[in-house]
Amino acid sequence: MMGIEYYSKYFMYGGIAASVIASLIFYFVFRAEDKKKADIGVFLTCHLWPGDIVESEIVSCKITGDRFGNDFFYDIRFHLPGGNQLYTAKTLVNISQMPLIQPGLRIKVKKGSEGRLAVIKIEF
Repeated sequence: MMGIEYYSKYFMYGGIAASVIASLIFYFVFRAEDKKKADIGVFLTCHLWPGDIVESEIVSCKITGDRFGNDFFYDIRFHLPGGNQLYTAKTLVNISQMPLIQPGLRIKVKKGSEGRLAVIKIEF
């Protein structure tokens, strides 16, 4: 019969593995939150950075659950003129306009350096 001394090494390995797995989970969860906050910061500061205004249309949109006052942030997916690549940028939508937002609406996008994009206007 084997005693607890024999199994103790497995408990030790299990504890180390659980610690590593928990650390990785927390790292990826907080990393996603930091990315989301950075994208919101890009939208909120878009009036400060230089860039070109281009027109496009909404391919798809999704509410993020983040709020700024009574308005909600949306992730808007669109193509830039002359390209097939799908881009995503944040915008702020008033609660009264939420039922109106749909694919196909015309938008104005501010395109800055370093890949910064912000949807600055949705034409309802």
